[in-house]
Amino acid sequence: MMKHKENRVNYKEIGIFILVLLAIIFILLRVIPTNFRYGILIAVGVSMIVMPMTKKKIVDHDERNYQIDLQSKAFAFNILEMVFGLLLLSFSIMHVTFIALVLTLTAYLIIKIVNLLAFSYYHKNN
Repeated sequence: MMKHKENRVNYKEIGIFILVLLAIIFILLRVIPTNFRYGILIAVGVSMIVMPMTKKKIVDHDERNYQIDLQSKAFAFNILEMVFGLLLLSFSIMHVTFIALVLTLTAYLIIKIVNLLAFSYYHKNN
């Protein structure tokens, strides 16, 4: 007999995502005073650092949920690579300062290096 499982939605992450989107929209529309913009950007940056560090709780500890979690992370990583490419291209076209290009490229290279090192590590140990 199959047990009916409810789809669990993580409302905390969805709420934070919506708040970040609203903050970005308000910053772009210049609704928020200049002094608060940097504070909001700092808060968003801190939340982007802290959120991945907190363990994501999977409600049902079965293999299917772990596979879904891994597939969603893989899909997000593929989208992230495309976003970085588009960001670098748009920064180059807009003639953004060289330091912004270097920092964006450095972030992309760090992600790729971690990806290659993790692939090598898991390939040897599994």
